[in-house]
Amino acid sequence: MVTDVTAGRRGHQRAFHAWETNHGLGDTMIRHSKLQKQVLNLYKQFLRAGKAKPGFLPRIQDEFRKNAKIPKMDVMHIEYLLRRGQRQLEQLKDINTKQLGAFIKTSHV
Repeated sequence: MVTDVTAGRRGHQRAFHAWETNHGLGDTMIRHSKLQKQVLNLYKQFLRAGKAKPGFLPRIQDEFRKNAKIPKMDVMHIEYLLRRGQRQLEQLKDINTKQLGAFIKTSHV
């Protein structure tokens, strides 16, 4: 079980470092905005909730890594994703939740 916790922390550090790098923060000590703190807090809550459900952590980490590429000036989009993430977190915490669904864009041919 210790390995899972360590892997979760490494994944968290990698995802957050990717987010910092994409937003020009690099390795410098800088204060985070309120929105950045909210996103990081949401990520930590997802990791905690995902530990209890097999197979959820990689999906959570992938989703946050994907969204780390969103420009920091796109505040409306980030706030939308934050609200959506909060709703998804509540679903994940539900004892009856066994899997997370996803909507996938398809091209019409």
